[in-house]
Amino acid sequence: MFKQVPRWARVVVPIALIAGLIGGTALGFATRPAVSSTKEYAALNDELTAKITSGDATISKLRAAASDKDAQISTLQSAAASVKTLQQQLADKEKTLASKEADLASREQKLSDATKQVAASQIKSGLHVVGGDVQPGTYTTTGPDGTNSVGCYYAWKTGTGSDASIKDNNIVKGTATVTLANGEVFESTSCAAWTKIG
Repeated sequence: MFKQVPRWARVVVPIALIAGLIGGTALGFATRPAVSSTKEYAALNDELTAKITSGDATISKLRAAASDKDAQISTLQSAAASVKTLQQQLADKEKTLASKEADLASREQKLSDATKQVAASQIKSGLHVVGGDVQPGTYTTTGPDGTNSVGCYYAWKTGTGSDASIKDNNIVKGTATVTLANGEVFESTSCAAWTKIG
């Protein structure tokens, strides 16, 4: 009923089929449009280009912001350096001021001591107890201080009370010298300050 297929047909037919399959596939690839020309490719390309453009813009903004921050940091560092310099200058000035204050305090103390020494070696108008508020010794005055036309009046008294009597007194129009001993009460009126000379 069935004829036997000749041997050559068994070899040629499969080869022809394979060749046809290969040729059809090649023909399909050859006639298919390029990927870059498809709508999908164009849409993906546009989307990717937009993302790249956006990314470039973001990178540019970030670089500008970083540059601004670098400038701010540089300004702050410069300001910090200036502050440090000013702090050092202030510390140096404070040290100098402290030294000058110490020197001034020393001079004021010397002046105070000298003033006290001068005051202790002078007798002004008033009633004085020798050995108490004035030192014993020899004192001189240039004469009247101009507050009384009579002249420079001085006296030795028996005490400091209102009932004290005068032991000795004198009125001068020029210089005068007195020697005072411990315990004496000496009064000076309208005389220039008496200065201790011995």
